[in-house]
Amino acid sequence: MLGVLWITLSDSLLRSIESTLGPETAEYTASLKGIFYVLATGFLLYFLIKQERKRLTQGDNKRMAEIVDKMNNLIIISDISGKITWVNRAFVNITGYTMQEALGKTHGELLYGPKTDLEVVKTLSQAIKNKEFFSGELVNYAKGGREYWSQFNLSPMFNAKGGLEGYISVENNIDDNKRKEDVIVQQHQKLKAVSWLNSHEIRKPVASIMALTELILEESDQEELKELVRYLHQSTMALDLIIHQINEEAAVK
Repeated sequence: MLGVLWITLSDSLLRSIESTLGPETAEYTASLKGIFYVLATGFLLYFLIKQERKRLTQGDNKRMAEIVDKMNNLIIISDISGKITWVNRAFVNITGYTMQEALGKTHGELLYGPKTDLEVVKTLSQAIKNKEFFSGELVNYAKGGREYWSQFNLSPMFNAKGGLEGYISVENNIDDNKRKEDVIVQQHQKLKAVSWLNSHEIRKPVASIMALTELILEESDQEELKELVRYLHQSTMALDLIIHQINEEAAVK
């Protein structure tokens, strides 16, 4: 538009200048017209390109924000001081905190509690101080005090010049995984208990049966044989009882 106005009005403007200064200025005014047109066109193109880039960037950022907001992962963005500046919908759904309640708070102020591992927090704080990536697991607390396990990856965010702009934390609720781990640990402990029974409780009647069997093979006296067979029967019944107990224990556990 600026170029069109200049082309339309420049001739009359330059003729007015020439009539005022004289015909000897015509060469200079014509050059001035060309220079001004180039400068005006260049400025106009620069302005339009800058505006278009800004519009595209804003559009990309808006689309990215919409995508991140719909993710199942909890997303927390913090400034360089660690205060939360944005959270996504999954964060609100899992923790119960609204965006307004989260803004301006640190992770510790909002999410940490009695069972949060302070050693992990200490290591995380050192990584933040060094502007480094850190991954870990923590017990966090939702609004109302409900505990949940979080596996998180925290990364520093840098601008085009390398300056620190803040941090982004991508977190997963891993309560189900932790429950499965607990079940596996409990099963392992119970299997160890059954194994102990197998190795200790069974040994005594088995040793008795083996010893009695050897004595029976060597004994010729009928009365002694009857007594040994009676003992053998008792040991066998004891072994059978232990086997039943182990089976019941294993079935329950």
